[in-house]
Amino acid sequence: MIFSTFFYCGLYPGKTMNDPPKQRKDDPKEAPHFRTHRIHAINSDWYFLTREGQNIGPFPNKKAAEDSLAEFLKAVKKDE
Repeated sequence: MIFSTFFYCGLYPGKTMNDPPKQRKDDPKEAPHFRTHRIHAINSDWYFLTREGQNIGPFPNKKAAEDSLAEFLKAVKKDE
């Protein structure tokens, strides 16, 4: 069982957590940038999550939360 746990976690003898992932020849050179989901619902109210981990909302629907997140991000980028 220990052996299968190592493979499940991606660890095996000779590999450490700090080793970079290997790239196949046919893999694209640049991987797409993935974002975590920032829009979520809590008890039918919609919120967006800031990078600092703060829930902003509630909003009446997902579209309103998405629009407010877009405005928030524009304001943050403007201040940088």
